[in-house]
Amino acid sequence: MRINARSKRGVAFGAVGLLLTATAACGGDSGDGGSSGPIKVGVPLGITGPAAGTADWDRMGVELSVAQINEAGGIDGRQVEAVFADTELDPAKAVTAVNRLINEDKVDLVVGPMTSDETLATLPALTRANIPSINGAGSKVTPENAPYSFGMLLNAEYQGQKMVEYAASRYDAERAAVISYSGTQGKVGRAAIDAALEESGIEEVAGQEYDIPVTDLSSQVLALKQGDPDVVLAFPQTGNDTGLLVQAMRDANLDVPIVGSYATTYAGQAIAVAGEDAYEDLVSVTWPAFSACDAGDVREVATDFIDEVKSTYGEKRTTGAAFDNIASFRDALWLLKAGIEGSKSLDGDKVSAWLEENETDAAPDQPLVQNAYKLSADSRFLMDTSSLTLVNAGTEVAPGISQRLDGC
Repeated sequence: MRINARSKRGVAFGAVGLLLTATAACGGDSGDGGSSGPIKVGVPLGITGPAAGTADWDRMGVELSVAQINEAGGIDGRQVEAVFADTELDPAKAVTAVNRLINEDKVDLVVGPMTSDETLATLPALTRANIPSINGAGSKVTPENAPYSFGMLLNAEYQGQKMVEYAASRYDAERAAVISYSGTQGKVGRAAIDAALEESGIEEVAGQEYDIPVTDLSSQVLALKQGDPDVVLAFPQTGNDTGLLVQAMRDANLDVPIVGSYATTYAGQAIAVAGEDAYEDLVSVTWPAFSACDAGDVREVATDFIDEVKSTYGEKRTTGAAFDNIASFRDALWLLKAGIEGSKSLDGDKVSAWLEENETDAAPDQPLVQNAYKLSADSRFLMDTSSLTLVNAGTEVAPGISQRLDGC
C-alpha cells in the first residue's frame, strides 16, 4: 500500500460517527495493548495556555482522523484510541506529558506537540522509545534528532525565504523592518529572513523580537517605525499577535505593507483583535490546499473537508478556525496509518523508513486533504519549498478558501 501524496477532486469523506471523548492528560481503559487491542495515539497539545484556541483546532483534526480510520476498519484491523495530554505550550511540561504518554498510557504513536520548542524537548524520549510520530515543528528537526518523526508545519527557513522574495517582487522593497517572536521557530525564521535580505540587497533598517504571550506590541512597532521601512516582515506565533501588530502599526501611523509567515493566516484570531480590515495590506505565506485564484480553482476535497468539520463541530466552535491547520493534524494520523500498514510494524524506524520511500505514489484509499506532501530521507519536514504559496488570508474566494496571490 502506498500513500496518496495528491488529494483527488471528488474524494468523499464519510460520516465520522461518534467522536472521541478522551480527556486531556488521561487515558482510558484500552484493553491489553497487544496485537488485538487498540492502537493508542498520544496527542500532546497546549490545551490550556496561550495557544488553547489553536490546540482546539488540532484536537478536531486528530478526532476526525480517529473516527474516520475506525469507521474504515482501523489500522491494520485494530481500532485507534487517542489519549490527549496538556502541555500548556511549555517545553518542560511537554516533556512530562510525553513521558507520561509513553510510560503510563503506553501509546504506540504520537501526533504533536504543537511547536518547535516542545518538539525539540520531547524528541529524545520518543526516539528512545522507538515511537513513530508527526509533530507540529516548523524548524530544527533533522534526520539526526528526529529519526522517527516528521514536522507537519511549513519549514520556517522556507517561509522566511519566500517572504523576502515576495517583498522584493511585489513591493520592490529596498528597506525592510523585521519583527518575530522569541521561540525557536521565530528565531529560525528570523535568521532565514536576515540571510535572504542580505542576498537580495534589501536593507534591514530595524528589527524587533517579543516573548509569548504578548498583549501589546506598541513599543516594538515604534522602534520599527524609526527605521523608516517600506515593508514589514512579520514572523508571529498566532493570529492574536498578528492582530496586535496590525493594531500597533495603525496606532503608530506606520502605513506600509506586511508580509507574514504562516501564523498570519489565522485570520479569525487576527480580525478579532484588529477588526475586519486587518488584512487590508497584509499577505501571508501558507500551503496551497486551502487557497485558490478564484472560485473556479477551488479544490473540491478542501471544501468537502470544511463542510465536514463544520457539520461535526458546529458553527460556533469552527468560526475563525484555520482549516488547513485542522487538516494537517487530521492527515498526520492517516500518514502514520499508511506507514504502519506498509511496513507491517509499529516500530518508529520501520514506519519512518517506509514513509521516506513510498510517499510519492498516489492511492485512493489514503484520502489526504493537504496536497503538497514531499517526504524524503534527507528532510524531516512533510513539505518542501514547492509547498508554499502567498495568500490574502482576509479575502475568501469560497468559504474557508483564501485568495491566492501567486501562481495565478
